[in-house]
Amino acid sequence: MEEMGELLFVLSSSNRLKLLLEIEAENQRLTQLAQKLSGTVQETSKHLSRLSDSKLVERNSEGLYTLTSLGRLALKLLPSFKFLSENREYFLSHDLCYLPPEFIQRIGDLSDYDRVDHMASMLEHCFQLAREAKQYFWFMIDKPLPTPFIQISLRNISLRSIYHNNIASRLFGVPIPPGAKVETRFADNLRVGLALNEKVVDICFSDLNGRIDFSRGFASTSPAFHKWCYDLFTYYWERSKTRWPTQVSPTTSSQT
Repeated sequence: MEEMGELLFVLSSSNRLKLLLEIEAENQRLTQLAQKLSGTVQETSKHLSRLSDSKLVERNSEGLYTLTSLGRLALKLLPSFKFLSENREYFLSHDLCYLPPEFIQRIGDLSDYDRVDHMASMLEHCFQLAREAKQYFWFMIDKPLPTPFIQISLRNISLRSIYHNNIASRLFGVPIPPGAKVETRFADNLRVGLALNEKVVDICFSDLNGRIDFSRGFASTSPAFHKWCYDLFTYYWERSKTRWPTQVSPTTSSQT
């Protein structure tokens, strides 16, 4: 614990983080780094000594500071803390601890995003995803989508939906054109709202009571963000039920 505390202390300085990022971009001398830090050579040297003592950087035979393999690895972990720190208030009222551990470990993949802070804006953005989809439109949700939402997306593209079991009986009456590529599955406990096409993603997480909060969320075209959400949808898809709940007759539904 003591060694971890020391490492976290070293990384807690914004100046030392900036130095690590500068050195990651290019090996540099002390005087160059002092200029980038807008500080004195003495102050910069103290920060570099801290980083060197923690084995995050080292100075080579040419007098240039470089990242160690440990330093490079530490920087790979920083996006997760960046995402959390930028959205501290959001995560005080939303719970992500239910996510599979591998997705929490990759949470830094979400660090390139746009915040969406109004339900109307979130819904309109999802409509846009459906309208612009060329290959697929996938979503998971704990309530029925409006009928026009479904109809917009049925243009010879793949439509995959994961619904919460308890709303299955409310999905009747949605007109599905013949030949539409529609697949529906059901899950017992959905705590993520997710919509994605081949380029763009919208995602909402649950509040502290376990209800998906559609009033606020995140949107992105970032490849890393998209991959994280694509993998999460696939994770739930592979573990959801392919048959309609027993209280609903699949033969009478339009989304079998």
